[in-house]
Amino acid sequence: MKYIIRDLLKRAVPHIVAIVVFLVVAVVYCKPAFDNKVLFQEDVLQWQAMARNSFQYKETHGHFPLWTNSMFSGMPAFQIALDTQSVNIPELFYGLLTFFLIKPASFFFLACICFYFLAMALRINPWIGLIGALAYAYATYNPVIVSVGHDTKMQAIALMPGVIGAVILVCERKYWTGMALTALFTGLMIQTNHMQIVYYTMIIVAGLLIGYSIRWLRHRDGWHMARTLTIVIGASVIGILCNAVVLFTTFDSSKETVRGGSELSTGTNSGPSNGLSESVAFDFSMYRLEPLVMLVPNIYGGSTDIPQISAPNSAAVKAMQKMPAQLTAQIGEEGPRYYWGGVGELMSGPLCRRHHYPAVGTRPLPAGQPSQMVDPRRSRGHHRHGSGGYFKPFNSWLLEWLPMYNKFRAPSMILVVPTLLFCIMAVLTLQRLAETEDRKTLWPRFRWGLLAIAGIFAGLALLYFRFGYGSGWEGNLLQKAEAMGGRALSSTKDFVAALRLDRQRIFGESLLRSLALIAAASVIIGLYIRSRMRPVYVMLVVGGLTIADVMSVDLIYLNSSNYQEKNDYQQNFVVTDVDRQIMTDRDHYRVLDLRDSLSEALSYGAMTAYSHNSIGGYHAAKLKIYEDLINNQLVNYPRCGPVIDMLNTKYIIKRNPSGRDTAIYNRDALGPVWFVHRVKYGSTASDVMSSLNGFHPDYTAVVFAEDSCKVNYDAVPKDTEGGSNCSATTTTT
Repeated sequence: MKYIIRDLLKRAVPHIVAIVVFLVVAVVYCKPAFDNKVLFQEDVLQWQAMARNSFQYKETHGHFPLWTNSMFSGMPAFQIALDTQSVNIPELFYGLLTFFLIKPASFFFLACICFYFLAMALRINPWIGLIGALAYAYATYNPVIVSVGHDTKMQAIALMPGVIGAVILVCERKYWTGMALTALFTGLMIQTNHMQIVYYTMIIVAGLLIGYSIRWLRHRDGWHMARTLTIVIGASVIGILCNAVVLFTTFDSSKETVRGGSELSTGTNSGPSNGLSESVAFDFSMYRLEPLVMLVPNIYGGSTDIPQISAPNSAAVKAMQKMPAQLTAQIGEEGPRYYWGGVGELMSGPLCRRHHYPAVGTRPLPAGQPSQMVDPRRSRGHHRHGSGGYFKPFNSWLLEWLPMYNKFRAPSMILVVPTLLFCIMAVLTLQRLAETEDRKTLWPRFRWGLLAIAGIFAGLALLYFRFGYGSGWEGNLLQKAEAMGGRALSSTKDFVAALRLDRQRIFGESLLRSLALIAAASVIIGLYIRSRMRPVYVMLVVGGLTIADVMSVDLIYLNSSNYQEKNDYQQNFVVTDVDRQIMTDRDHYRVLDLRDSLSEALSYGAMTAYSHNSIGGYHAAKLKIYEDLINNQLVNYPRCGPVIDMLNTKYIIKRNPSGRDTAIYNRDALGPVWFVHRVKYGSTASDVMSSLNGFHPDYTAVVFAEDSCKVNYDAVPKDTEGGSNCSATTTTT
């Protein structure tokens, strides 16, 4: 018994060390959170504002409402905040897996644990699994999305390896353990309610099962294949049913949201009526070469908001000082835009917003020689997905034929898949190096790997000299300067030339950095193959290079400056004098908040919902009928007065040139309910929408012909315009 216990402890030591390392790294990286500071996340801030109405309702009634009037003139509240009466079993396990750490440390710790579990399922050496787990958890994309508030996406990404590892256990005949863990991780992942990452995980699992099935069929092991597929499907169903309340309500409501398509897309308009149109689905597409940011982070300039070059060393900043004040105001306080990639260039429609476009990721491991066990070509398809609108024939076909693909946007998000696959390839490569007894047999493959890397960097060097480094951003600036003419045009051309030199410099510095890291890892591996370095030193150096690589980039996007003191954070919700003035009105009313801009108010203005009922807001699954109203009517403000009045927009908040907020009282707002004199019918949804142009909502109600049976009034002969004279009641609540 003594020896058995000693053996168990010996085998447990690497796992205990790994957990301690994951814990220490997460706590150190997220130290401000443990100093009682709050991570400032724009999306979380907006959620807190939009959810305030729901929490106030819960304080009074003991449960969240199913409807809220705080945004978009009213929308389902269960898409903002929802609590169930059932015991949340997945939540209990989530706390255990994260050691009940506070966010964002819990996110990174969970990602480490899940990838480490996957490595163990693949029979990877624990020390190699530790390195791979850190590389996956701290890949640059993860801190970036955490910094802006995409918490549920980060949680889903963290759980991806757990789902895959559990399925692998089932495939490797560990039925009971694999079944239990598949149900657990599936339940945890679906609980995040980030269906796009769940969808990508399903694709990986499907590919994994197809690969295993081919091997089973070759060995005529059909019984094991049938048992495995049954267990995986059954366990997945259990995980799904654990989240039935959230999942089924989301599925039901999705038919009426923007994810369900637009009624205006029928008839003469193009685009799917049961999903997102191409223009929306391909928002946030990357250029075809942009996935190279996974190798050279700043090949396309890095972020839009965080300059990768200091102002004193920037040629563009110096050139900007010679430009007219009117044009420098167009550039904005943030200064030159160094990012020149494709994300954001395809943003369609009038409600485009400047976003934080980061480098998607860095090398998962600097020692990533392609593994002979995993074909790197498998990630090419994901790169084509990420190109979205820049690889339109392929992605348009997927949008039409791949089930549920047209429900999601932001094609660049799919690069989380190759990030995971590259990490798996890297640990498999290191495992092959560690377990090969005759190291000399590895030298030919290693040499071919070096030649492949040399070819890749030769291609990158060619791109360095051949790239134009231009984007539509400075193209618009040149158009404005051309209209001004003279000195404005020449100084703007100088600025653009300097900006492109800065972008080339950023690319060059990032390229040299990547080359240095990979060269260092290659030297270490070469010395190991030549038996001139012990394995333990190889793992230490490779692990150190990995952490140095990802952390040096991560700290650009998520660092101590992202945190605020609690009192300072609460200042984001301070009610202004104008807000207080409006809040004295105890009657029903809505507001249009134009303090920032019209696009901010209508599509990114959830902060207004903290104090008022708004006709705008911010939500990824707003009602499709209201999205149509925004894109076809409200975006034309002030040339949409009838619709503004119909929505009972009693106050319009503006900011004058001096920076002072003012509230304009709209005397034509129609109130929550009123009588009309006639009803006009539209045979199609497009007819109904076009009828709102210049109509008189106080006199006429416009109804879709298919809904005529729902209109209650005393019928009288129809007038010559296809309407009916009547006394009908119209309500906006």
